[in-house]
Amino acid sequence: MTQGLSVKVLIGLVITVLVLVVIQSLTTSNVHFISYFNQLATNISFRHSDSSLSIIIKTALQTPMAAISRNILDRYSEYRQIQRVADFKELYDPRFCVVELDVDRNTKTITAGTELRVRIHLYNGNNKSLTQGGDLLNIWLKNADGSSSVAGYVVDNMNGTYTGHVMAFWAGNVSVKVSVTNTKEGIGLFTNYVNVYGSYKFINATFVENAKSEMTQCASKTSGWLNKTYGGFCNLTHENYNISLFCGKPKSVPCEKWVKYGWDDSLYYDNFTRKILRYKDVMLKQTHVTIVPSSKGDLDYPVPSTHCNVLPRALTWNSTVPSGFLYRGVYHNLICQPTVDLSKEKYLACLKDRPVISIGDSTTRQWFIRLATFLNIKDSAHISGHAWQKFARAYNTKLGLDTEWQPHELPFHGTPGSDRKNVKSVAHRLDKIPGNSSAIVIIHWYGHIARCCDHVDLRDHVRHAKAAVVRLLTRSPDVQVFIKGPHLITYFNANKPYAYIGMFVEQVLLEEFNDLLHKVVYLDQWDMSVANENVNIHPIPLLDDISLNNLINFACKAS
Repeated sequence: MTQGLSVKVLIGLVITVLVLVVIQSLTTSNVHFISYFNQLATNISFRHSDSSLSIIIKTALQTPMAAISRNILDRYSEYRQIQRVADFKELYDPRFCVVELDVDRNTKTITAGTELRVRIHLYNGNNKSLTQGGDLLNIWLKNADGSSSVAGYVVDNMNGTYTGHVMAFWAGNVSVKVSVTNTKEGIGLFTNYVNVYGSYKFINATFVENAKSEMTQCASKTSGWLNKTYGGFCNLTHENYNISLFCGKPKSVPCEKWVKYGWDDSLYYDNFTRKILRYKDVMLKQTHVTIVPSSKGDLDYPVPSTHCNVLPRALTWNSTVPSGFLYRGVYHNLICQPTVDLSKEKYLACLKDRPVISIGDSTTRQWFIRLATFLNIKDSAHISGHAWQKFARAYNTKLGLDTEWQPHELPFHGTPGSDRKNVKSVAHRLDKIPGNSSAIVIIHWYGHIARCCDHVDLRDHVRHAKAAVVRLLTRSPDVQVFIKGPHLITYFNANKPYAYIGMFVEQVLLEEFNDLLHKVVYLDQWDMSVANENVNIHPIPLLDDISLNNLINFACKAS
């Protein structure tokens, strides 16, 4: 009995000593323990270990019918709470979701010129009602051949239910379509990934000295991951026109020897995360409805009376959804009355001796090419598709036509091995426009921001450009500045929440240009890209023609 007690005491003493040693070790190595814990947390952030059901999305979206998002970024901290998802069945499941139209149940008809309301109730993969909001939905009407379409808006009731609103402007048979464009889980994982890695997709920088060459990854912000991967940074902000850019430090070449850049498609998440990010733009339901003529006939909509070229610029930033609609292949503007149709002669008259300067990505280059082609401008420089990521110009001196395009500053995801000197900032180009100019300037950020960055990074870009816009309008008050808004992108392999990204792009633009809204025109593209079910990063020609014609009508006097 005594011997057994002694053994127990001895074991107890050994355990006590071990505990004290562990505590002492943790006390003296606290920094290492915290570092290890943080690294462990980073490693599991995007794996399906814990449930996201405890996350509460509590911020309602203000004025959901506004064409430009007002407060999606108020949800940012809430989305950031969604760091992991336990089970894919936590997400909505279209098999169980309920979509009910507020129409006559017997005839399924509504009258032209009236609003259609749709009740939407989301259920998860376990056929249980979702109890909170945060998912982003789209609603639109479209006829069978696609020649008539209009987008609406969806109100998040913050309890798993949503209310869709869409106008029925024309008589005929249509499909009412409702989709979940982004899930809150997908937005949450995306925002956390960018926060941990410093970028969604990186760009590469190539450093060359003599026979040595090294390539490292770059982002708009520093991150522990990038620092650990390369053992330090090259701060290339100054070389990027004072817009933040940090690249991994090469081992054998100095940072000053940076000569080339290019895209990098590396991603560091698992297949489960990829599955959630890819789960977007899923149709919940499409219901066939008949719109009957109103007392005004087959077409009933509020015809604007103010000509676009005299519309107060601030109203382009404060329009509501829809800003326009398509009827039998013809676009109807709901903001203002167009006075210039799609006519080569009228475009030539408008643009004579007025340079058109486009700065942005390949979608603004697409506008540049389309305009030059439409006007049949033969003289050009650097317009070929090869090595497209550099300045291009089309001109006709006899007709007084001059159009150009250049990419915006890095991060710009150009072909690997591209000369970094080809990429200049928006502000740099604006500062080159002389005094007393009458140029038309188009500025755009979206596609390349979506590949890498969050709203903080975008704001850095916009603030630099906005300061240059102020300088430009001071010395050249006749210059007209246009901000090209984002458009919906739905292609399957785009594993990122484009609707959320588009909304934060809109909000940042609105906030940063707030004191210039009366001088700068906003070109909204979002609702027409929804209504026409746009898929790719490059919109279909119809959408380009609509947007360019809107621009011409804002810029030109009636002829």
